[in-house]
Amino acid sequence: MNVPDALRRLTPLYGDAPALICGSEHQSYAQLDERSNRLANALLASGLQRGDRVAVWLENSIACIEIDCALAKAGLVRVSLNARLTHAEAEYILADSEARLFIFGASFDGTVDAALIDGGPRRALRVGEGTPPVAGLPDYDAFLLSGNDAPVASVFDAEHLYCLFYTSGTTGKPKGVMLSHRAMLHVAWNLLMEVGPLEVGERALLMQPLSHGAGFFVLPQLMKGGVCVIMRHFDPAEVLRLAAEHQVEMIKLIPTMLQRILRVPGVEKVALPRLRAIIYGASPMPEEPLRQAIQVFGAGKLVQIYGQSECPVTLTVLHGNEHRLDTPWPQRLTSAGRPWGTVEVRVVDDAGVDVAPGGVGEVVLCGPHLMSGYWKRPETTAETIRNGWLHTKDMGRIDEHGFVYLLGRKDEMIISGGYNIAPREIEDVLYQHAAVQEAAVLGEADAEWGQAVVAYVCLKEPSEEASGGEALARELLEFTRPRLGFKRPKRIYLMRELPKNPAGKIQKKALVPAAALACIGGAA
Repeated sequence: MNVPDALRRLTPLYGDAPALICGSEHQSYAQLDERSNRLANALLASGLQRGDRVAVWLENSIACIEIDCALAKAGLVRVSLNARLTHAEAEYILADSEARLFIFGASFDGTVDAALIDGGPRRALRVGEGTPPVAGLPDYDAFLLSGNDAPVASVFDAEHLYCLFYTSGTTGKPKGVMLSHRAMLHVAWNLLMEVGPLEVGERALLMQPLSHGAGFFVLPQLMKGGVCVIMRHFDPAEVLRLAAEHQVEMIKLIPTMLQRILRVPGVEKVALPRLRAIIYGASPMPEEPLRQAIQVFGAGKLVQIYGQSECPVTLTVLHGNEHRLDTPWPQRLTSAGRPWGTVEVRVVDDAGVDVAPGGVGEVVLCGPHLMSGYWKRPETTAETIRNGWLHTKDMGRIDEHGFVYLLGRKDEMIISGGYNIAPREIEDVLYQHAAVQEAAVLGEADAEWGQAVVAYVCLKEPSEEASGGEALARELLEFTRPRLGFKRPKRIYLMRELPKNPAGKIQKKALVPAAALACIGGAA
């Protein structure tokens, strides 16, 4: 079975029922089917062949989803470009993927130039997004309508590539993760099995880029006859307004977004009687904001998921019934949950041997949605997938009940005075202080200890005077002393904001003392 096999069933089942909503735009299942058929046929008639790569650079929109469906039906490989990429990053991915077609939105008119449009045999297609066509560039809607609406024969199997999903490139150039139709379907089935939608017509509010995190939730939503309510850009107050207007059952976001929503005045008064699940993932959620979210939205409403680009979205899950403040196991709130039903997780040492129960090591896993490998990188693939197990480079431990606790990336572990210190452990304590908005902990070279624990911190209400922030930072250092002992930060760097990649994850490698407003503590 491939993705078009799943899509083919939708119109007979759901027909004119709503499928997609974005602002004032609405699209039914029948309309999505017709338009994606037309686009698929037009793409194949233009000379593209099954297996060719098509790069797509769009803000969130209904067009994102109809393009995804069309590429799947045509057997073309989508190359996902995050809307927040720079020109140089987009140029690298276009060249590395050897994309033969580049579809971009009018919102990128000021960024796209000849280097992106005329890269070798590459052609371009412009999505107008309500703006007039541009001379010399084929218009998306006109091109789509040139194709016929007949179903496309999907003469390929489940191992055919569905997309190249590029990593964030925090440890070098971005790598193209090859995800097959098999992988995409298993992600969809996993989500349907554990988080839904449960009923036809359920509405999910999607605000992350559809090119990445939110995009994985579209297929299961459609397979169950649900509705995708799409936000073009994230705005915390607008999230609450849309969730109330559409009475959504599910909200998908990342921890940074959830923390910003919690700061919206009156958030606790917003009526969301149908809300069943707020699904968060992509980065750890600090315990204190998580407790606040449970108090605001109610026990049992939050669901944490853990995944990687190489095995997307569904590795472990911390269910709603495990998000309770009255639980006898409060420590589980800091876990990533237990493995999905189709996934096996282990923790191993550097030799690949399982550590003792409760011991710390690298998280490795296997599951049916594992990537096919890295695009044009067989050596890196062989390093990452060994004997069928994906080595995640995430450090963690598993407790006696199977809950997985993530402790940070393998290359971020701090070795100070011969001890291994997990950044997550220090970050969780910092977030307990009422003044801390965001925190990131890492090790700095230290002549005496090898590495010293340091923290980069953004305060919730930065003082207009530097001395005010510095006083809070000194208070914070004292706050950690009894709670962390020798693991406490040696110094704190005050920051206006922490650097993040296009997926919203904090980029620790970009944190440098020179970027700080002030340094409090021992000499840097």
